[in-house]
Formats: sequence, structure tokens, C-alpha cells
Amino acid sequence: RRDTNLGRIKEKLGLKKENLNYYLRQLKKQGFIIQKGRGWYEPSKKSENLTKYGIFLKKDMIRGHAYVWNVKIPKKILKWNKRIKILKEKRINYKIVGAKETTPRIKVLGRKVWLCNDHLRIFDKKNKSYYGETAKESIYIAFQEIKLIVDALNRKLGILIKPSKISFQKEHYALIKNDLAIEENKRGNIIRIKDDTGEWLLIDDSLEQGGELETVGKKAYQTNIPMQKWWNDNKEHNFKVTPSFLLESINQVTKNQQM
Repeated sequence: RRDTNLGRIKEKLGLKKENLNYYLRQLKKQGFIIQKGRGWYEPSKKSENLTKYGIFLKKDMIRGHAYVWNVKIPKKILKWNKRIKILKEKRINYKIVGAKETTPRIKVLGRKVWLCNDHLRIFDKKNKSYYGETAKESIYIAFQEIKLIVDALNRKLGILIKPSKISFQKEHYALIKNDLAIEENKRGNIIRIKDDTGEWLLIDDSLEQGGELETVGKKAYQTNIPMQKWWNDNKEHNFKVTPSFLLESINQVTKNQQM
């Protein structure tokens, strides 16, 4: 019998209760596990032939990635102005970075963390992804991850920072296995769209699964939500990918971008 005791699974994977519950709901919804009792789940026959990425990755799901987080530091944190001294005392490897080369940078759970004067700047792993049915769901999972990173930082430095004020300096949201992206990639077309604020929409194939339609830039999150809804609404009516459709898509989402 496979060990599916939730307490042991949570401990083994280092997951918080809310993270584990989220993944359990998704696995149960997709039919990969069966609940046998309170706190007891077993894998179904459907789970026997899974690929590494085969559980959740349906067409047009959202992949949040390329995150850079800013976490506000309360003014009452003791000895923060002596953080380099703390790093030396605890023998924690660090590097001085920044435009003025005054900011210490350390690594926490594989992420580069800048210890700035009034905030933490955390760069996520290059290949890390957060999947959800929507950008809202994706960003929720990312928030759970940042809390784990800050908790690990607290233990490492012996301080207490509560990650209450978190902002995104950089974020990307992609509709994975997207039909439009797949079609344009097959044709060899490079699509990167800019406006007055910079690049905000592109097509690529980062996961090598056909293609992704991806929102980037300062409004990546706000733009992705109406774009996904618009795309799915049209998909239900069996549209065909044509130059006219592509132009209509760009015009529609551009309006949302400018709101």
C-alpha cells in the first residue's frame, strides 16, 4: 500500500497545509486520486501512466513565471542596518550588488534575494512555473511560494519579517498549448507586440510544447485575465486562426491594455 498519509506527505515535501490542500483538490478533480477516508487518499488507475507534466497542463491554462517580488520590510526590524555584519557573523555567503554596489545579496531556497534598505527583492528560479486555470489562481500559488521563501530567510538570519506587503516588479502569464501560438510557431512567425509602455504580448515556446500566448510588462496580470476570457469565449464558437482573427485579437486586447 502506498503511503498517502497527509501528515507524512506534508512533512516529506515541505508543503504548508494550504498548498497541499490545493494540489489535492486539483488531483481529485482530475481523477488522479480517490479519497478513501478522512485525510487518506490513494492514487487511481488514471495516475499510473502520468508524464512529468501530464497532470494539470491543459490547453490555455495559465503559467505564471519570471517573477521578481518586492517584500516591504517593517521599520521596526532590529539591526537591519547591520545586516552585512549579521551575514558575516552567521557565515552566510553574500555578494554586494546594485547600482551603487551597496546591497547584499544572498540565496534562499535557490532564489537570489537582495537585502535592500526598506524591502527584499526576490528573483524566482528561471525555470519555475505556477500553473492555474486563471492568472488569479496562478498568482495565488506564487504568493504561497513567496511566503515559504521569506520564512526560510527568517530562519537563516534569525529575524522576523512578515510577508504582508508583497508586490510584483516583474511577472509573465502565458496561455499554454495555445492554438494561435502553435499555428504561428509552425509558420515560423515571430510575434512581439509593443505599445507606448513597452512590450506586453508575445508568442514563444518556452516549454517546447507547441506554443504559448504570453502577456508581459507592467500590466501582465490585468491584461491576461480579459484576454483569456475573450479567447475562450471565441474558442467555444470554433473560430479559425486567420490573419483577420489575429488582428482582431490584438486590437481587442490592446483596448484592455490601455484601460
